[in-house]
Amino acid sequence: MNIYEKIFARLEELHMSQIELSRRTGIATSTISDWRKKEINPQADKLVIICKALDMSLVNLLCDEEDKKNTFLQQIM
Repeated sequence: MNIYEKIFARLEELHMSQIELSRRTGIATSTISDWRKKEINPQADKLVIICKALDMSLVNLLCDEEDKKNTFLQQIM
């Protein structure tokens, strides 16, 4: 799943609108809308503020489940 897909999935989970995400992050609603319409990921400098607004970790946003499992396994070995 792409980063922009995870963002919009999380918005749905939280029942949060793009307008509310814009208000919480200071990112223009048109920019947020472009991520969905153009199927593009946000710029890297926006990711931390997006994670804070969506109450999610950067790891959850950037990594797939398989990546997280591999990272965890490497840490315990």
